Amino acid sequence: MLINLLLFAVGLALVVFSAHWLVDGASSMARRLRIPDIVIGLTIVAFGTSAPEMVVSVISALNGQSDVAIGNVIGSSIFNILGILGICAIIYPLTIQKNTIWKEVPLSLLAAIIALVVAYDSLFDGNSSNMITRGDGIILLSFFAIYMYYTFGVAKDTDMSDVKPSETQKTYAPWLATIMVIGGIAGLTFGGKITVENAVLMARNLGVSDSVIGLTLVAIGTSLPELATSVVATLKRNSDIALGNVIGSNIFNVFFILGVSSTISPLAPGGITVTDFLVCIGASVILFVSCFVLRPMRISRIEGWTMVLMYLGYTAWLIGKA
Repeated sequence: MLINLLLFAVGLALVVFSAHWLVDGASSMARRLRIPDIVIGLTIVAFGTSAPEMVVSVISALNGQSDVAIGNVIGSSIFNILGILGICAIIYPLTIQKNTIWKEVPLSLLAAIIALVVAYDSLFDGNSSNMITRGDGIILLSFFAIYMYYTFGVAKDTDMSDVKPSETQKTYAPWLATIMVIGGIAGLTFGGKITVENAVLMARNLGVSDSVIGLTLVAIGTSLPELATSVVATLKRNSDIALGNVIGSNIFNVFFILGVSSTISPLAPGGITVTDFLVCIGASVILFVSCFVLRPMRISRIEGWTMVLMYLGYTAWLIGKA
């Protein structure tokens, strides 16, 4: 148990260190290529920080551990919004662009709703069993292709001619920025893997079920890259990277990771209940509403605390019913 705890700490430290490299490298690439930070956050950073979720869900699908595969995706999406964005807003209020409120956030909500629809056939067509089939997986991947088309359209249509880097933002040589991004993603993936593996071992020694492990420890563990990256971006006053990372990761989690995992092997929700999916949907609704409450176009510290408390309440409920 002590060795597992030490390895957990080492993995966490690697995640935090790698997040700095990824944010700095990605931001530098965005400025040099005149690509909006929000697009970098929605693509390179989001996909990079979602690598641990991808690894865990695919391996779980191959091993027949549907609870862990689905719980990882749904649990990570809940933690990303209520936990990560809540923590970031507590550190420093997050400014949200109008385009993000009306397009990216609704896409995240759509992903959560579709996840419920494909997972629980019994709710919509009266089937006696629930399963995310290979056909469902292909549909999810098709949505992901549409999302990528939209994202690159945003990059193409955004005028960056008048945008200049601030004095506090350092621009690196292209080769160095590329190495920082690749190294950051690799470090986040490896660190996240070490952290998750040892967290799961400690949990199973305590007799915790696979569904709870997937929704909590694995979900939080695989989301450590997103947490570290968004916190670092917030400290650097880069709300676009922080928000884009979380929203992009949620869309990536459902449409790509769940799509790939279910295409490899059909997944049964098992211990992942309708309530868990509804909490995931509710988290996106809360994010959307928070953009208009108190201070419009901003997530305030009060809203951040509210999100974190909601996540702690959900986690307590999960542990209580286990």
